[in-house]
Amino acid sequence: MKQYEDFANLLINPDGSAPIYNCLLNINNTKKNINYKIALGQIDASDQKIASNYRFRTGSISKTFTATIILQLMEEGFLKLEDTFLDCLKNNETKRILSDILFFDGINYSSHITIKNLLQHKSGLRDYFADDERFFENIKKYPNQDWNWKNILEKYFYYDLNKKGVSKPSESFYYSDTNYLLLAILVEELTNKAYYEVLEERLLNPLSLNDTYLEFYQNKKDTTPIVFPYHGTYSLKNVNTSFDWGGGGLISSTNDLTVFIRALLTGQLFNDPKTLQQMINFEDDLIISPPKKGRIAYGMGLQQKKIGTHTFIGHNSAYGGMVFYSLETDSSFILNINQVLAIHKAEWLLKKTVEAFFLN
Repeated sequence: MKQYEDFANLLINPDGSAPIYNCLLNINNTKKNINYKIALGQIDASDQKIASNYRFRTGSISKTFTATIILQLMEEGFLKLEDTFLDCLKNNETKRILSDILFFDGINYSSHITIKNLLQHKSGLRDYFADDERFFENIKKYPNQDWNWKNILEKYFYYDLNKKGVSKPSESFYYSDTNYLLLAILVEELTNKAYYEVLEERLLNPLSLNDTYLEFYQNKKDTTPIVFPYHGTYSLKNVNTSFDWGGGGLISSTNDLTVFIRALLTGQLFNDPKTLQQMINFEDDLIISPPKKGRIAYGMGLQQKKIGTHTFIGHNSAYGGMVFYSLETDSSFILNINQVLAIHKAEWLLKKTVEAFFLN
């Protein structure tokens, strides 16, 4: 356990332009009865030490939860992956707002986007957060603003991101939060319930994920402290991040994320084993990825990483979070360093930890 702490301690540095104040790390292998829970550093610039049960913003790890719900709805006959997104919408006003969501080369392809395109980031849609710096500037200017999908998309259309599509649907992979914003809208449309209510009913309650909830949409669960992320030296603690919603809005803990990823990838959350196989199909070689956002092995709300001879499936987050599981070895690695500008360091820690674990 000490060598994992040593690796994590190398990253903790409260100084510089991208300080890392803390690191949470959970290594679990049920076959070997291994469950390491490591918490190093402090909450922020204060002296308050963190503990292994402290919670954090999961960022894009939330996408895996949303994708799981969509695939459950598919199993129950609410949709087919080949269905077009707009055709699945029941509300005419919602359909009207979203009917101009994607133009490529001046042609409207909004009605061509399928559910599968959204799950795999192959819709051609721009990212409402990352593809125009004015969105983040607006957040810093008005940190207390409450967001919902309509005022998020108001910005999307105002910045003309709908007219700057990356490609036609199905033609290329382009990681975009907009895909999962639309999927969360679809969840609400199909179930006639709030997205957070569906999360609770389908995933959080059945798995007893008592540390996990949708921040700004639900009341806080218990009083366990939350460690908030930084963007450089800018703390996001007092920023209303309700814009993350279905693509990144969950608060959770390393323990809950361990339970979730294991339940998902061992087939406990679907009725049909083929559903999980569809979700973890990373073999689409027809994808051409734009240079700006490099190709990653992406299925449906899940990424694949190969570290040494081992293959892991899971998801990362812009906040420096990693959730990955190896089915072959029954090993899960969950970590978070709470720094947007240090994702590469989180990747390094995952790699070093995995390599050391399998050497022992």
